[in-house]
Amino acid sequence: MNYYQEQLQNYLPEIEKYLTSVLLEETNIEITSFEAVSSEAFLEKMVKEDIFIHTRDENTQMDLICILDKAWFAILSSIMLGVDESSFNEVTKDLLKKFSSELSVTLSKKLKEDGLEFDLQELEVLTLKQLEDKLGHTEYFYGSMEVEGLADDKIKAAALFGNPEAQIVEEEPEKEVQEEVEAKDDDFNPSHSEDLEKMRAPEEVISGRYIEFEDFEETTPAIKNGDGNSMDLLKDVEMDVSVELGRIELPLGKVLQLAKGSVIELEKLAGEPVDILVNGQRIAHGEVVVIDEHFGVRISNLITTRQRLAKLS
Repeated sequence: MNYYQEQLQNYLPEIEKYLTSVLLEETNIEITSFEAVSSEAFLEKMVKEDIFIHTRDENTQMDLICILDKAWFAILSSIMLGVDESSFNEVTKDLLKKFSSELSVTLSKKLKEDGLEFDLQELEVLTLKQLEDKLGHTEYFYGSMEVEGLADDKIKAAALFGNPEAQIVEEEPEKEVQEEVEAKDDDFNPSHSEDLEKMRAPEEVISGRYIEFEDFEETTPAIKNGDGNSMDLLKDVEMDVSVELGRIELPLGKVLQLAKGSVIELEKLAGEPVDILVNGQRIAHGEVVVIDEHFGVRISNLITTRQRLAKLS
């Protein structure tokens, strides 16, 4: 167990660097606990709304699972898409898959440099119910973490490593051996019917069981399986990019008095950066420049994650 804890600690700087590059915020990740848990105990302590990203190493058949608090929905969708999505749906599912795939590529390069070879299966974003069917070990090493810097409060995350010595080995079903009874028509005797009846293989009894399906919110779109790229859904979506020099509130009487040559004094001072908006949401500040005969805007800084989340809340 100590080995996996040390490996997780060694690769935290790479994860922090990746989060900073994507979310534009300096992050700090701290391991708060690391323990061995049974698969049953792990499932009991999980929250239904959490995010579960699952893959498996083909070389060792070891499960590798990343668990994110539901707060990650709003963080990733706000920063990477500019929209507020706070539930598990088709958009957030594809976004999480893209985010985790890029992180997996980053970590794989570092692991290869350290001489560690992993052959990972395709990443899957699962619900808690779906994850239950994917678990391939009776015991896991569970590392709980806190991520600081993305919001006012610390965001929770966790890593789960399957214990290689506690893999679930599926037993092959036993082959049923049936005795063949051969009888020639000319040797058949009705008195043999009772003996033939006893030699018949017992009939298989088919029983049914009640299957519980997970309840989804009415507003949650259905999740479909497919090979489509996560961004394909947005390729034909138009987004308006605008630059706002400033604002001012005027009484209706003042508006009616406006005429050709009237000057409107804005609240923003001369020289202050202008606001850059996408679909009415402020994402950056910039300064006005002149390119040949056209106006342009040079981005001076982006709105921080913390400021966006504060506005969402």
